[in-house]
Amino acid sequence: MAQINNDEVEIAVEESTPEPFAKANGGAPVIEEVKVDIVNENGNGSDIETSEKAVENIEEMEGSDAVEVDTEREADRDSLVPGTGSINGDIEGGYDDESDEGEEDIDDEDENMSNVVQGTTETILNKLEENLAQAPEVDESDLLQVAEPGPLDSEGKDIEQVLSIISNSIYREGEGQIFSKLCDRSALLSVVSHSLSAYITTLESVPLQRLSSRIASEVSMWMCDLFNFPGGLAHCHDDIREGLVRTVRMVLHDNYPDLATEGFLALTPAPPVLYITSSTYAEVAQYVCTQLGLPSSTIRYVSPNEEDVTGFESFQKALDADKEAGKTPLMCIANVHSTIFQKQTVTKLQELCKTNNLWLHLEGHALSALTLLPSQGDQTLAQRGDSMTLTFGSWVGIPSVPFVTLYRNDTPAAQIAGLGVVNPAVRLGCLPLWCVLRSLGQNQIRARIRGVFQMLEDITERLKSLTCLRLLSQTGDRTFAAVSGLETGDVDPSEVFHTVSPALAFQYVSDCPPDLSERVPPYTDNLNSWLGQILQRDAPHIPVEIVDVETTGYVLRLCPFEDVAMVGLAPEDVESFLQCVEEKCAILNATVTQRTKFMELIELEPSVQHVDIAHWAGLGGVRYIPFDYIDRGSEKILEMTEDDLKMVNQRNMELVATLRNTDSAFSLGEGPPPDHVMCVRFGMVTMETEVEELLTLVINCGKDIDEAVNQLQSMSEVVKNGVKQAQEELRKEADNQIWQEGILRHVPIVGSFYNWLSPVPDEAKAKGRYLNLQEGKLETTDKIYKHHMQIHIEDGQEL
Repeated sequence: MAQINNDEVEIAVEESTPEPFAKANGGAPVIEEVKVDIVNENGNGSDIETSEKAVENIEEMEGSDAVEVDTEREADRDSLVPGTGSINGDIEGGYDDESDEGEEDIDDEDENMSNVVQGTTETILNKLEENLAQAPEVDESDLLQVAEPGPLDSEGKDIEQVLSIISNSIYREGEGQIFSKLCDRSALLSVVSHSLSAYITTLESVPLQRLSSRIASEVSMWMCDLFNFPGGLAHCHDDIREGLVRTVRMVLHDNYPDLATEGFLALTPAPPVLYITSSTYAEVAQYVCTQLGLPSSTIRYVSPNEEDVTGFESFQKALDADKEAGKTPLMCIANVHSTIFQKQTVTKLQELCKTNNLWLHLEGHALSALTLLPSQGDQTLAQRGDSMTLTFGSWVGIPSVPFVTLYRNDTPAAQIAGLGVVNPAVRLGCLPLWCVLRSLGQNQIRARIRGVFQMLEDITERLKSLTCLRLLSQTGDRTFAAVSGLETGDVDPSEVFHTVSPALAFQYVSDCPPDLSERVPPYTDNLNSWLGQILQRDAPHIPVEIVDVETTGYVLRLCPFEDVAMVGLAPEDVESFLQCVEEKCAILNATVTQRTKFMELIELEPSVQHVDIAHWAGLGGVRYIPFDYIDRGSEKILEMTEDDLKMVNQRNMELVATLRNTDSAFSLGEGPPPDHVMCVRFGMVTMETEVEELLTLVINCGKDIDEAVNQLQSMSEVVKNGVKQAQEELRKEADNQIWQEGILRHVPIVGSFYNWLSPVPDEAKAKGRYLNLQEGKLETTDKIYKHHMQIHIEDGQEL
């Protein structure tokens, strides 16, 4: 049972859809003004048809090397400047070699234009670095984070001002971190090349078609060579799902020849079926169906069964069942690191798909390992599938690079589906990738991918050594291949996807783990949440994601292939991250150990209760119960009314306020509903922490507050009784005084005259009362008045 749960975690965590999947390209489709067909120049005899004009222009471009030019021109053959020597191109194509003077003019013009383009690029790169590093100040009201959306200004702003506003807004939004992601020169080139991809569209149609075709065909050839995909073509796209949509459309047209004329009616006799090997791909598959007008019933999820011997028996049964139902198995979309490949390789799945006439589309970060394989003929080619989608930019640490879909070039329906078609009407989308590939070269690309895999291997080995962690991404009966063995050929190419998992998922379970056959307890989730947040704060250079897996609980996930900043990370940065993990795990181990002891101590004290606090990873909460609410005999808590509960909550809030005067680490906690009781909250501790002293401090402080409250209540009672007694005595004394002095003294007007003639002696006047709080006695004010006018001087004499 535990194994099944681990498999589900791998599906949910390892194969989680990369971030670009969640960002759909909601814009309207671009009108294709100029379409250029990709021509693969790797010598494999591509059968893709191109227009005669395009072929003619490509031949002109490739044949232009025969023209006699000087050495300087010879060294600049790879320049992006059109061969005609004009920025607008020459409709007829070729060089005008009628005179030597004309050749010199053309050479000078081409050289100048090449310098202009190169100089402009260098200037933009340097300016971008300068702006990002200095982040010049602008008016706060102009920043997009501050200003409210409003109508367009009547008068335009200066270009420098516009660029300053948007660059500062980007810098402010990224909190200064964007510069760290662009510190790589090739990354800056990728960003700047987007401007060049728009600039290139200012060419006229013929030179634009010729240059676009050359760039697209080189990108296709280079990518197929890098990923050991000969006989294929590459399609660049901005939305990662677009390549899959077009691939499915191509396979639909290939299996249903009448689809172009009959539409959905061609699918009715034998509806197509799409098979996915991961439930996380359901959303993407649904998107594909929406774009192509297919019903949701087209999608079918297949997963390995425990009874499968080879791993594909249940898949074959599903295929047979669909065929018997009159359906057409169309395509299998598989992640190369999914659980379906635990017992078998991609080669076996490819054989199964070929037998059942099923198109195999591969995805996943593990595809990057194909670049590390040495060329070994058919063995190397067996791992490619029929098509695959690559997130190449994130694998080599370069932002703003388009996604790439590689596919077999033996399908005539590719152009009908829009694959292999370049549309440079607004911008040339494959130019940034062309620039990055030129900038890095094969060796550096492989070195970057190799470095990420090596880093993953190092992190995995260190995490395995921590007994309090369990690795969810490295379970099962797989055999794992070392990256070094792939490059040297010591490892069979069929094991290329059995490397270390490109997405590491681990979970803290302590040295005495709970039952791992089901979801871990909520407190373990709290511990993992705390660990993830602390790692995000103390080691931000390695981004850790907190994932809630339904069958397992909170899991920490890190995937260097999804963050460009992690490619090329220094070894000391990785070591600091691992040290941080070890330190925090030591704190977690101490907290779990001390928590058991802490709860045992609470059970022995009748005046405190343990409170489970939601989303709190520390020792927990302690609720202090005043002794008035504890039965003296049984030492059990008495039943409380709503007012009593409010009073106890108030007492705990006073307790926390008092404790914070001595130690600010104490904080106020709140228990679960419906009571929401207030309590003293304890955080993380170490093994050196004396939890007995902490608990004793809370109890003693609570008792001191109880005593103070009781004293205050007793004093309040004494004061009340004293006031009552004083009022009674003064009333009686006043009544007696009336009878002794005579009624005449109390008659208005007459009494005043009589008192003037015969004043009342001081001894006969009513005496005041005062309450002695120390003795609790009510006394007359004679003593106060008697000593009130006495002044003690230094020599002891009295005046």
